[in-house]
Amino acid sequence: MLNDEKYEDLKSSLVVSQRLFNKLNKVALNAKEIDYDESGLYQEDEEMCERHWLKLSSKIVDNISEGLGEYSIELLKNDLLEDTELIFKLTLDKEVSKIKVDYSEDDAIRIVQVS
Repeated sequence: MLNDEKYEDLKSSLVVSQRLFNKLNKVALNAKEIDYDESGLYQEDEEMCERHWLKLSSKIVDNISEGLGEYSIELLKNDLLEDTELIFKLTLDKEVSKIKVDYSEDDAIRIVQVS
């Protein structure tokens, strides 16, 4: 578990990333709108959403790294592009904290410290 000071550092890093979370939410909405039919034309849209998801989530990890430089930060991959939460695994000296960030609403994030 993160102590109060480190949790505040994390929270500040995530607040700085709010614009990126808003864009990730749009990517999730676009992914939900992909028409999966037999033509296979959806593959290009799906790949574009995945590229955007990777780019935006990487920038968020970079922002967290700036605030919590001593921690090793791992972003756990979502099963679906439509998911509107990110799960981070933060490790420091064998101490592991899992943080879940829900970004399903524009201009708002919910942070839950899972462990």
